[in-house]
This record gives sequence, C-alpha cells and structure tokens, in this order.
Amino acid sequence: MLQSRWIILAVLALIVSVAIAPNNLVLAQPNPDSGVPGGPFSTAFRVQNLGSSNATCTYSVYNTSGGQSFNSPLPSINPGKSAYVYTPSVPSFPSGVFSAIISCDQPVAAVVNYSDSDSGDTFVGVSSPANKLYVPGVYDNYYNYYTSFRIMNASASNNNVTIKYYDGSTEITSETIALMPNGSSTVTHENRVVFSNNKIYSAVIEGSQPLAAIVQIYGKGPYDQQLYAYTAFSGGSKTAYVPLVMSNYYGYNTATSVQNVGTGPTSVTIQYSNGDTHTVTLSSGASHTFLDFNLLPPSNSTYSAVVTSTNEPIIVTVNESRSGSRLATTYEGFSSGSKSWVAPIVMKNYYGFQSSITCQNIGNGPANISVAFNGEAGGGPVTLLPQQKVSGLAVNQSFAMLQQFDNSLPNGFIGSAEITSDQDIICVINQSNQNVGATQDQLYAYNALIKQP
Repeated sequence: MLQSRWIILAVLALIVSVAIAPNNLVLAQPNPDSGVPGGPFSTAFRVQNLGSSNATCTYSVYNTSGGQSFNSPLPSINPGKSAYVYTPSVPSFPSGVFSAIISCDQPVAAVVNYSDSDSGDTFVGVSSPANKLYVPGVYDNYYNYYTSFRIMNASASNNNVTIKYYDGSTEITSETIALMPNGSSTVTHENRVVFSNNKIYSAVIEGSQPLAAIVQIYGKGPYDQQLYAYTAFSGGSKTAYVPLVMSNYYGYNTATSVQNVGTGPTSVTIQYSNGDTHTVTLSSGASHTFLDFNLLPPSNSTYSAVVTSTNEPIIVTVNESRSGSRLATTYEGFSSGSKSWVAPIVMKNYYGFQSSITCQNIGNGPANISVAFNGEAGGGPVTLLPQQKVSGLAVNQSFAMLQQFDNSLPNGFIGSAEITSDQDIICVINQSNQNVGATQDQLYAYNALIKQP
C-alpha cells in the first residue's frame, strides 16, 4: 500500500520503480542499461491524493550515482483526484535510466506504466522501503525467459547491497553492489554460468540501508517482446489472496508462483474458487509455480484463489499471458484486504487502452461493492461518476468490472477509481491496448492500493 507522503521510483531504460518514504514519491527512467531488450522505453506515472486536503507535490529525478538530474512540481491535486505525467512530454526531461522521489504534503499513491514500441508493463510505488527484499523467481533461459532487477537506494546514506541466489534452500552464489544515496543499479541474470537452463531460482536482496526494487521478466526467441514486472517483496504472510487466475479465458492463462520466505519447511496449498486444491512442500527459500492453466478447467471463466502455508510466511506472484499473442504481465498476491481501495490509473478507450477492475471477496459474508471515478474526459474534470455495482459477491469469489462497457464513462476517459465494499476485498487492475493485435505486448496489471481512512 502507498499511504506515505513520499514515494520512490527506480526506473530502467525508461522504466520506473517506486518506493515511498515520509513526504516523497520516487521515479526512475530507463536507458539501454535497463536490463530489458528493446527500447527506447517511455514512462508515464499517475499520483493519486489519498488525503483530505489538496496535495502539493514535486518530483526529483536522480541518476545512477544519486545526482539530481531533474526537478519539477506537480499540479495541485484535489482530494481523491490524481495528477498524470508522461515523461516524453515534459520539457527538458533527461534521457537515461533514473530513480525518482515524489514529495507531497498529503498521503499519496503512485502507479507507473512504461513501454517501448512493442512491449511494456506497470508497477506501483513502494510505501515502505526495506533493508531486505525477496524475489520468488530468477531466470537465466527458463524456457526462453530471463530476469533483471532494478534496485534503488532509498536512503540518504551509502548502501552496501548483497544479493544471494538460492536453488531451493541452498545458496548457490552471491554478489555485492554499492549504491550512493538515491543511486540505483541494474542487475541482469542472462548468460550466468552459475545458473542452469529451464530452472527457477530465488533471491534475497539485503542492504545496509532501505531499498526499493522492481523485478522484470522478459522473453526471447518465440517469446520476444513479452515483458513482466513487479515490485520485490519486503516480507510475507501465511495466507495470500489471488483475485484473478485463468485457464484459456478467451486465450488468457495464468501461473501462480509461491516462495517460502521463512526459516523452515512448510506445506503450501492453493485452493481455487471452484474448490480444486493442490499442495506442495517447500523448504526454506524454495519456490514453486502452480500452472493454473493445467490445473483448472479450460473454459471462458475466471477464478480466484487462496494460497495458505502451514508453518512459514510466503510470497506470491501471478503471471498473466495470452496464447497466440505477446501479451504478458504480472501482479502480486495480497496478504490482507480492506473495505476501501484506490486505483490510480483506469481507462476507457484512451488511445486504444481499456482497463478492468477485478475484486475478490475475502470477508466473512456476501460483499456489496461499488466503484466511483475521478479523472479527465474531453478536457474537463469528471467527479465521482458512479459505476456498476456488484451485489452479494460470495466469499472467496471474484468479479470483473470492465470500463469499456461502463456507459457512465465517456470514450477517451483516463483517471482514477475508488472502490468500496461492506466486506474486506482485494482488487487488481488490468490495462490492455486492444488496437495493437498479437504482435505487441501492451498488457499491464497492478494491485489496487488501500485508501487511507
């Protein structure tokens, strides 16, 4: 959740990773040293005001050595509203790979989209940088997929960072990097002799000061241009909730990855909303991927899931992709729910982009859910437009709300959403460009953010 007043973003080759601390948001922008093929990448980010008064914000951009390369104010943001920045349209915004801090006098949330001409993804800002971060999947030619990290020093002191890589519970190698204050670095895993093909490893990133990091997964060969991104985890829980899993849902599939981030072995069970369950045993540090598309009926239905661990905390990621196309994205499993959420970026036919909001009821009884929008349409403000309501959603079930079919929103809408429920829920937002066909990866997903009371 991003309820702090500052956020940190670490970007690669026009990619941004966000981390938050008091009074700031952080952004980064990419260059060829992003760790991802292709480019040049472009970055857009939206900052949503979660407070009760107008938010005054600025954002500062830092190069890899921590030197400030750019600084600019954001327009004043009314409560519940959001400010949008597309970096290629900002005069004098520099080219390269950066990190950034967005400083505000109100609690805020931020979501970052980044893309080049044929691939892209999204991630949320980090509200609480941590000294230790966990990554459930590290690839060096895992069936033509590879990973890279973008790591940012979220402190004003020098940061000595150690990355340890694990095969199950066995540490197989490690490396160290030194980051200047506000500095950042890209770590790639392609062509490392210590890693084997077609095998999944995990990693722990530990700094002497707080860190923020994003993880990227990219394909090559037949999966060229597929790009996934998510924020590294600062810890886990014994239960994780997954609002959207698919098995050939109009060609879409998911895979749910789980890592044991505890100190001992544990039994992990995934229970899908249709009642199917599957269990594995994981040693400390080990990970497992549930191939949802092989475990669920191949039908035009979406599902949700609950992942539980008997003894140790776990972390969960979900990869989405579509057969016969290059569409791909990642979101993180949720450790808890809330009755009030915000989605900083939602769209209806915005330059071909559509969004959907999928919410899972994790409460104790049927959930009644409603959505209201803030944003810009036709150059004018849109204030709390009502959207369709969901009534009586059963426990552990999920429901998708598609903005393209919402008659209350005009074409070309881009803005934010507020989601409320009388039960605890969790929500994930998907964005896709339906005009690009099968040759480009323009699928994005991010976790909604808990609204501050």
